[in-house]
Amino acid sequence: MSENVIYADLNLTESTRPRLQTVTDVQDSTYAEVKVQSLDTNAAASYTPSGKSCCSRTHVAVFVAVITLLLALAVCLILLYHPTASIPLESDTTHEEVPGCPSRWEKKGEKCYCFFEIQDKKDWNTSRKECTDRNSDLVIIDNEEELNYLFSRSHGHYYLLGLTYSASEKKWKWLNGTEHNTKMFAIGGDLGSYFCTVIGYGKVETASCSGSFTTTNMCEKAVNISERQNEC
Repeated sequence: MSENVIYADLNLTESTRPRLQTVTDVQDSTYAEVKVQSLDTNAAASYTPSGKSCCSRTHVAVFVAVITLLLALAVCLILLYHPTASIPLESDTTHEEVPGCPSRWEKKGEKCYCFFEIQDKKDWNTSRKECTDRNSDLVIIDNEEELNYLFSRSHGHYYLLGLTYSASEKKWKWLNGTEHNTKMFAIGGDLGSYFCTVIGYGKVETASCSGSFTTTNMCEKAVNISERQNEC
C-alpha cells in the first residue's frame, strides 16, 4: 500500500498574498508550494530584524536638526537687529520721574504732589517753608476731583493743608486768598480752638497751627516740563 506524502514549502519573503501550487508526483505523493507576493519590494530593506524602521529614525533625526538650526538662526537675527532686546537697561534712579514732575512726586491732572513720609512736629510756617524751598506750596484744593484724589491718597495719614482761619474776617481761606467753598466739603473738629486744617482718613478737620506728631506735610506745584525740578 502506497503512502500519501504532502510536502509544504513556505516562502514569505517574496509576497504577502498566499498562492498555492500543487504538483502531483509519483506514488500518489503531492508537493505543495505556498508563495507570498511582496507588496513592496523595498519593504524588507527598510526594517531591521527587531521590527523597527531605520528610515523613521533617520527622518526624525533630520527633522530635529532642521528645527534646531532654524531656532539658532532666529536667535542670531534677533540679536543682530535688536541687540538691546535681551539686555535690560538699568535705571540710574530708583524712582521713575513723571513727565512734568520731579522725581518722587506724583502727578494728578495739572499738579504734582509731594507726600512726606516722616512725621515731625512742625508748625504751619515751617511746613510751608519746606514746600517753598522746593518751588511749591501747601496744597490748595480746587475741585472735587482733587479732593477725592487726596482722600484716597491720605487714607493712613493726616496731611497739612493750605487752608487757615482768618480771625479778622471770620472765614476759612486758602493761601491764594480764595474763600473756602462749604459745598465742596465741611470742616470737622474744634472750630473754636484750631485755625489750621488737615486732610486724612476720608475727612478734613481742624488742626493746631503749632504742629502735631500725628500730622505730616505735603506740597503741590503746577506741572512744568521745562522748569528744573527739585526732588521730593
